[in-house]
Amino acid sequence: MVVTALALVPCIFLPTWTIGLKAPQYPDGLALKIYPNTVAGDVGEVNLLNHYIGMHAIEADEFPEFRFIPFFILRFLMFAMLTALVGRMAIAAIGWIDFVVFGAVMLYSLQHWLYQYGHDLAPEAPLNIAPFTPHFIGVTHVGQFTVSSWPALGAIIMGVVGAMGPIIVFLEWRRLKGTPAE
Repeated sequence: MVVTALALVPCIFLPTWTIGLKAPQYPDGLALKIYPNTVAGDVGEVNLLNHYIGMHAIEADEFPEFRFIPFFILRFLMFAMLTALVGRMAIAAIGWIDFVVFGAVMLYSLQHWLYQYGHDLAPEAPLNIAPFTPHFIGVTHVGQFTVSSWPALGAIIMGVVGAMGPIIVFLEWRRLKGTPAE
């Protein structure tokens, strides 16, 4: 449990999601890297392209999630460490449920923002395209762009840690169940 808890620490600093854009005029592609507290990568160039189709500029300040995601990651770490120190299944269960709910809310939030950005297009934009929603996982075609969206290392680590929690609890429960009471 301690090892899985400590595996969460790098997730505060690693990108959690990547969104790539490829088109004939961008053969090397453009990339957005979503971190727990900001968006990095080719944000300026993507915002310039978004302007032509009437999308809002991507600005980290517009995402309230960035203000609390690092704290939630630390909260999961504290639940795991508390479970390791105290050894209570109830703490582990509450921590894991909290972790799963957080993950589901964050995936929903990402899908919501993708929908908003693709549907709230300015009608006076230089190029008029139909509203769209890029997939939060997978590939979407928007005009001449191929947009790919995938979990990055931070999300992968969190997913593995999230899967390990119930496995560790189950193995510990089996170990304790097999130990005779004194």
